[in-house]
Amino acid sequence: MPYELRTTLTGSSLDAYAIAGHAVNSAVGFDIDDDARRRVAASRETAVRVAERRPVYGRTTGVGANRSVEVAAGREQDLRLLKSHATGSGDELPHGQVRAAMMVRLNQLLVGGSGMHPAIIDALSQALHDDDLPRVRAFGPIGTGDLTSFAEIGLGLAGLVPVESGRLRAYWRPRAGDALAFMSTNAMSVAAGCLATVAAERWHDHCLAIGCLSLVSVRGAVEALAPAVQAARPHAGSEETAARLRMLLNGHAPAPARIQDSYGFRAMAQVQGAVRHALDDQHDVLNIEMNAASENPLVDVAGDDVFHNGNFHSLPIALAFDSTKLAVSSAAHLASCRLTDMSEPEMTGLEPFLAAGPAGSSGTMLLEYNAAAALARLRASASPATLGTTVVSRGAEDHAGFAAQAGDQLDECIRDATFVSACELLTAIRALTQAGRRVEAGTPLGDYFQRARDLVDAEMADRPLGDDLAAVASFLNGPTGLPDASVD
Repeated sequence: MPYELRTTLTGSSLDAYAIAGHAVNSAVGFDIDDDARRRVAASRETAVRVAERRPVYGRTTGVGANRSVEVAAGREQDLRLLKSHATGSGDELPHGQVRAAMMVRLNQLLVGGSGMHPAIIDALSQALHDDDLPRVRAFGPIGTGDLTSFAEIGLGLAGLVPVESGRLRAYWRPRAGDALAFMSTNAMSVAAGCLATVAAERWHDHCLAIGCLSLVSVRGAVEALAPAVQAARPHAGSEETAARLRMLLNGHAPAPARIQDSYGFRAMAQVQGAVRHALDDQHDVLNIEMNAASENPLVDVAGDDVFHNGNFHSLPIALAFDSTKLAVSSAAHLASCRLTDMSEPEMTGLEPFLAAGPAGSSGTMLLEYNAAAALARLRASASPATLGTTVVSRGAEDHAGFAAQAGDQLDECIRDATFVSACELLTAIRALTQAGRRVEAGTPLGDYFQRARDLVDAEMADRPLGDDLAAVASFLNGPTGLPDASVD
């Protein structure tokens, strides 16, 4: 996979998959481009020069509603700024997310728009190499820069608070003007988005395979996936998704039992294609952000000036997350529809709820309940975070993007969508097994089915299905094992 390769950080070529890879594997090293280092140094020189001739926000002034307050520039002012802003709350963020965020911020600084002292580059690089990272609390940012997160990271790098090992490790000595420049970023939200993108793409790939197994179990029609159908309405994602479904169903397509199927099967390419499209857009947004100078003020070396601006505003990120959440929600609902279809004798030719035993046996009935409960949680999480607003700092900051909240909700959506898919997969395994329909081994779909079936108890009589459901859900959190998957 591309993100397993050693990366050279240039400020312009980092990718969401590379970030996800570095988050989980600290052994994958990285280098710093020499030209990028020179940009950082030139940015610092420009910022210092401009601050000598006119006010510069956060460098010669306070921040927020204190923007008009002139301050004595110096290290002590920057340390006060870091300490006051390091006011997060909640649980500590996972190690991998903090690592990913620090990688994103390092690359952003190499663009050369921050005005920070170049020492920050080596400080971040060494901390990432040592993999003993600052502790960061989950709550605080509202989408106008991940201020609390990077203030906490800054204090950890400066050796003023303990890092994960419990030690004080001084990697960095902040210089005048460094504090706001370091915090002026959405790198934590970007990092969370990179990890969520990988998780969502893995779920998407599992979902396609599970949908194919469900289709075979009810003898569904494959003509809705025909190239001619997709070419007639060529939305981004749909054609790619239909092609993948056709590949998985190659050699397994049953003789159709109906003239056309319910939406769970007939619209699978369109709905999962919308997920694919949303993920592609999200990936593009994240790639722009991690290779951008999002600082306020922005240092313009060529123009020997600084620009006070709103590049820190996270609405593009939050909107991408909200779009993906809504697409995942619809696709999960469609999975629950397929689960319901497999409970119907008219669809499968089997007993209601795929029951085995005396009349009135319940079979998989409670899987529908579990899926419905997960969908209820998912609907709440999918509510757009961008509908929110706030006014803070005495009215000086009167809007927010809430990207951090949208990212948290996206994680929850993926978790609950995965649980819905686990209910569908467990039902499909039982339906195919009871019907005696062969999914040929040695094919991608057949091998996928065999791996999943080996995880569950073969007993069909009424019994608790919780252990089977947990085993299948764990399987869905791992690689698909399918060829040419989006992420594996």
